[in-house]
Amino acid sequence: MAEIVPFKLRGYLTKMVSLRLANDSDNAQLLDLERMCPQGTSLVLSFDRSPDFFSRSRVYKDYKIYVAEEDKKVVGTVGVTTKKLHINGEPVKSIYIYDLRVNPAHRGKHTGSQLVQHAIAEEGEADLAYGVTMEDNYPSVALFRKLGFSNVHNLTLFSIPVFKRKDHIALEARAMVSEDTPQVVNLLNRYYNDYDFFAKLTEDGFLERTKNLPGYGLTNIQVVETENKIQACVGLWDYSEIFTVTALHVSTRLAILRYILKFINAFKNTMQLPSVGEPFKLLYVRDFAFSGKADTASELIKHCLSLTYSYHCNFLTFALDPADLLIPMISKYSPIRVGYQIYGKGLKDKILQSSRMVYVDPMDL
Repeated sequence: MAEIVPFKLRGYLTKMVSLRLANDSDNAQLLDLERMCPQGTSLVLSFDRSPDFFSRSRVYKDYKIYVAEEDKKVVGTVGVTTKKLHINGEPVKSIYIYDLRVNPAHRGKHTGSQLVQHAIAEEGEADLAYGVTMEDNYPSVALFRKLGFSNVHNLTLFSIPVFKRKDHIALEARAMVSEDTPQVVNLLNRYYNDYDFFAKLTEDGFLERTKNLPGYGLTNIQVVETENKIQACVGLWDYSEIFTVTALHVSTRLAILRYILKFINAFKNTMQLPSVGEPFKLLYVRDFAFSGKADTASELIKHCLSLTYSYHCNFLTFALDPADLLIPMISKYSPIRVGYQIYGKGLKDKILQSSRMVYVDPMDL
């Protein structure tokens, strides 16, 4: 266990807050802390990973979770993992910062800043530290900026409401098997070769990640094959295996849309939006790649929507760079859009800015 680091918060000299690595005995307090910290402003979401707070972090090969503690009570937490990415075609050792949570009663006391700074310092040598946040998560944005981070790229979540469609699907897809691994890995590496924040895949690494990610596996990956050559692949990750997601507040526009759809559904089958306070399930699209014509990708999206409906999920969600070629294909399904931002800070003299598209790993959201 790392050394406990005490510090006095500016203006709060009577209280001592210590930073340390989290352990299993913190689980209940960390789950309570997460419930105190819903995400978003216009769309406020609650995330609950009961019964195991650490399940979200176990998707990474190595990770550390730090907690801030006052009077033996956990008042803040942050997670970190190291990644070997590529930016501008160059290898970059990075520290990914995630799961920053601070008890609302402790905000404004520098607890979040101390956690992030401590986590970066403990990880040692790296080229880049970065985190991902909703664009309207103003406290997180302010904290990153205060610590010298800058907005290096934007991305968008496109969540397509799922209902029974009668679209004709002009392709045949099947579940991936282990023998497909060399072709699938090669296809993904070629497809994302010019994307920043992408780490080239190996066959063993791909199989290990696919096996260890809850709600995922080879049977969750669909492939399209022509003359023994895989032309396209797509994975559907059941996010609800880690999180139960609930909308606590929606914008006026979404609230009005829900009432309109509720009326329309009395006469015809169309999309439905969950009510406030009602948990909903979503599938994240990951490991998506195709070669050849864009028609293949368009048909594969229709196939994914059909599968998502059969799995009784409410949304099919794509996390994409704003310039991604899939966006026009997805937009015709009237997705709900949520903006995210990547905040990064160079830890050395290396130039890290780039105008290239970024690869978005749904595990990081």
